[in-house]
Amino acid sequence: MIQETSVRSRDELLARVDEFFDGVFAPLEAWLPRLREQLSERLASGPLTGTQLVALIASDVHAVLETGDRALYGAGYCADDEVVAEGNPLAWWQGPDRSLLASSTFGPGQAAIDLNRLEWYRVPAETHERHVAGPFVDYLCSNEITVTSSLPVMLGDRFAGVVCADVLVASLEDLLLPGLAALGEATLVNAGGRVVISADPDYETGDRFLSGDPDDGRPGDGSRFARSERYPFALVVPGR
Repeated sequence: MIQETSVRSRDELLARVDEFFDGVFAPLEAWLPRLREQLSERLASGPLTGTQLVALIASDVHAVLETGDRALYGAGYCADDEVVAEGNPLAWWQGPDRSLLASSTFGPGQAAIDLNRLEWYRVPAETHERHVAGPFVDYLCSNEITVTSSLPVMLGDRFAGVVCADVLVASLEDLLLPGLAALGEATLVNAGGRVVISADPDYETGDRFLSGDPDDGRPGDGSRFARSERYPFALVVPGR
């Protein structure tokens, strides 16, 4: 687990952010080969139902959640419609008691949500690469401000959904706010320029960061930017 040791530089703190998300993805990556093998075997007989998907992956998702080295709030698999043709394509466990999400707005009918409108699903579907989405209020599952890390599930060259893990922003605050404060009211922003967490009292999670554009690296007020090479985050340290 990442220790809350003192942070002396912007690069040190950004490395801590990268290390944290490396640890979030690690159990998902370890699970993927087994999941692909299970799906390939089961789909030879046709698509699954949502209930069958839950039974298939329950023990593996609990293993992801119980890795113990990251504060994961929830995890699971969201299948495409060629994997799950009937019932809920989202098999998801969350919370301190690791309970199965009992219902979902996914499914047939006018109230169904288009998965491709959800960043954590859409980006891996388009790029076939890992992605970190958020912060956002997770109205589908936890109703908490969340960051979701997702990996595409590829069966050969076919996209078959995503495996994901959620981290609450509150957990990131517990880990990183002391380091942000030590750097002088620093702020962690996502690739869209939204605040993830900040030690600056003028900013809250979800605010648009107005002191510059982390994507083009040209700060507007003398702030110093450092962008992660692995994840869609930038660290902003106020200029002096």
